[in-house]
Amino acid sequence: MNISKRQTELIKKLMGNQELMTANSLSEALDVSSKTVRNDIQQINNMFQTSVIESKVGKGYFVHDPHHHLDNFMIENEPQNLQFELLNRIIDGQDTGFYELADEFFISESTLDRIVKELNRVIAQRDESLCVVRKHNRLLIEGEEEQKRQIFNIFLNQEIESHKLSLDKYADYFEFCDLKRLSGLIVSYHKKNQFAMNDYSTISFILHVAVLIERISKGSYVQIDRTKQIDARSYELAKQFIEELEKELLIVIPSQELYYIARLYSGKFIVADQANEEQFVAVVDHLLTHIALVFHIDFSADERMKDYLITHLSALYKRAIQKQYLTNPLTEEMKNKFPFIYNVSVFAADFIQKELGITFPDDEIAYIALHFLSASENISYGKKRKLLLICPYGVASRRLVRNKMKKITKYSIELIESTSVFDVEDLLGDEIDLVLSTEHLTLSKNIPFYQYDSFFTDEDVKNIQVLLDERHSSESILNQFFKEELFFSRQTFKSREEVITFLCKNLTDHGYCKPDYSEKVLSREQLSSTSYGNYYAIPHAIQRSALKNAVAVCCLEKPIDWGGNRVRLVLLLAMKEERDNSFEELFSQLVKILSEGRFVKKLSKQTDFKTFIEMCK
Repeated sequence: MNISKRQTELIKKLMGNQELMTANSLSEALDVSSKTVRNDIQQINNMFQTSVIESKVGKGYFVHDPHHHLDNFMIENEPQNLQFELLNRIIDGQDTGFYELADEFFISESTLDRIVKELNRVIAQRDESLCVVRKHNRLLIEGEEEQKRQIFNIFLNQEIESHKLSLDKYADYFEFCDLKRLSGLIVSYHKKNQFAMNDYSTISFILHVAVLIERISKGSYVQIDRTKQIDARSYELAKQFIEELEKELLIVIPSQELYYIARLYSGKFIVADQANEEQFVAVVDHLLTHIALVFHIDFSADERMKDYLITHLSALYKRAIQKQYLTNPLTEEMKNKFPFIYNVSVFAADFIQKELGITFPDDEIAYIALHFLSASENISYGKKRKLLLICPYGVASRRLVRNKMKKITKYSIELIESTSVFDVEDLLGDEIDLVLSTEHLTLSKNIPFYQYDSFFTDEDVKNIQVLLDERHSSESILNQFFKEELFFSRQTFKSREEVITFLCKNLTDHGYCKPDYSEKVLSREQLSSTSYGNYYAIPHAIQRSALKNAVAVCCLEKPIDWGGNRVRLVLLLAMKEERDNSFEELFSQLVKILSEGRFVKKLSKQTDFKTFIEMCK
């Protein structure tokens, strides 16, 4: 929405003022003519396609925004340092008045309420036990100093994705700490001690220490449980680091902060954990076995995969216990570019969390996904294709076909052989990708058929390769999985829970799923949101457990919040358990089709199923 800076200021003035404001008073406040004010108000109303700013004759202008159009706009366009300043004020204020805070920052109560909700959404993604609460119109954070610092760091770490490695962007957040000087000190100290971190972890570490310095400068100290185990190396690094800080920055760091800093180090490198090592080995063994059963990919074929996962799990376990999670700026990119691998990683994360009794956020799941992505490049798990061969000319003829088909390396071919044309109908099933025969056959199912002469040649192999590629094109995928009875347009749901419940009920009513399918889909959402940006979401269960394959479509009249993304189009997958790659292929095709946000918006406005499908082809 192309609203100018001046128009944004005009909106702020009206939202922050309890009284009506005349065109003259607004023109003085904005240093423009009253005519410009009236023109701006008209343009604002036109852009929102409703009168969000109204007037009373002889009294002035006021905000009339029952649908919170302006609130949503202001939150989306507020500078992040306003959110941080509000958070800082709430944490410092002990017991901050809600209405007083709105007045102090010149924002409306509804805007403040929505900013607090947005802060809590960001915080909950990392730790659901922490939040800003409103009690008797007072805003506060219930927790010790360590929890308050954790909230600061959650907010700052989520900024890393947009600010990348630019420390200058964080300078406004700190009053007492010189980030440039601190970063130089930390990098130099780590080099001297041969302690390696990647750049994003270094930025996160710098921000943690900066928050510590800010808090102790205000007399706020942590009270760490000294009985918690800290390994000797982390303790020694922290002890020497504090000495460096005090010497170089001329500050005094209380002794109890030693354990806080040692914990920052302890999750950043691997220390042999003899007590848990056997458990980690068992968890990884069981995990890879389960993945092979569910997704039909043997990641253990990569010789180093098991060792990498055990090592990663050891450090992850420590981070999860201490709630010192890594920040991953590649999370959204991983979800969008490698949706199938990311989904395997969500399955792995669910398994690990249940086995070890820990929890961790999306950023950590994305690091696990990197291991699976790397392994997938090293192993050969060709896409499976099941072919039915009808050949009445004996063993030698069938053997010739079998050997020639080995030249197709793009797919892993499973060849079902039959000597009689009379057995065809009994052998046909949804899982058959192609029927081969020397005889002309009329099939009852819509399955591709290829007839070859008595002798199977290399030319036949090339033709079959083309047919297999066509069979699994986007058009074929759409025809296979999308059903007209599961297409719902112009829906007015307000939450993802409502959408999922509605679609799963319809899947159940039409015999595609059992009644408990909605619970399985919602459980998957709790692990990691299935919204992928660009206004769409692809919810599904963790494991394939439907009765039949289908995609249920929900087009929404207005976008809804779906794990932090705005969503207008929902494609809920129902996949039955079978040994094939249909899930991976469907997922990948859908992500390609929905790669453009504008196109997704157009799709979400379609009311006719056939038009919807044609647009996707």
